[in-house]
Amino acid sequence: LKMNFFSLLLPLLLSSSAKAFSPTLHATKARLTSPSSLSVVDVAIAEAVASAAAVPTIFVGAGSFLLSSKGEEKEEESSSADDGEVDIYRDTLLRYAGYANEVGEAFAPLVPAVVVPASYGVAITYVIADTVDKFRKSLSGGKYMQGASTKCAIIEGVDALIWQLAASVALPGYTIHQVVAITVTLLSAMGLTDGVEEPGPIIDALPTFIGLATIPFIVKPLDEFAEVGMDLTYRKLSMPFLETCEIDFDNMP
Repeated sequence: LKMNFFSLLLPLLLSSSAKAFSPTLHATKARLTSPSSLSVVDVAIAEAVASAAAVPTIFVGAGSFLLSSKGEEKEEESSSADDGEVDIYRDTLLRYAGYANEVGEAFAPLVPAVVVPASYGVAITYVIADTVDKFRKSLSGGKYMQGASTKCAIIEGVDALIWQLAASVALPGYTIHQVVAITVTLLSAMGLTDGVEEPGPIIDALPTFIGLATIPFIVKPLDEFAEVGMDLTYRKLSMPFLETCEIDFDNMP
């Protein structure tokens, strides 16, 4: 998972349009000799769209399955009752700053190219702020033994950084990017954009609308997908070390 989201993040930051991250879709469209009708979708386009949708579908589908098997309501109750403290980065409206890049990806067909990287800048700034917050809380929480607290706080800070980059930036950013790119390609294949001088504001805004409408449906599944991915990788490796430097209050003299 750690390698995957970094490989997703760099192309997204460098892309300047909804089609830039989907060379297969773009190449397929170039091979068409005539626009597809609304009733008959070109086979090549259908195959390319299915290919482009495969990875986001796996991410969101796996996350939805994990949520359903775990019990979302139970998870929310336990997380809100952990210690009674409000986490401003995860329990308040500030959490939406982490979704800035998804909004930027949704608006990619309508805005100047600089807007998408700027939206990633906002999201990554939020991620860094949350990471620093988790590091400081771990360092001053009195949970770890003196002398080991810094190392353990760094481990927890890196945990927050990796999770946030995956759950808030790379996975949802990639998913919305692909949704918008697929929508743009389908509209072009239907002859609603290419060769039309004025497609109209509704057609122009349709990829953005679909991208924005998709965001609420992918947030929790992708959060859970990143959570389980962290449990199976980074946390599995770091947990034994964290346990060795925790203060044993039960056996204190």
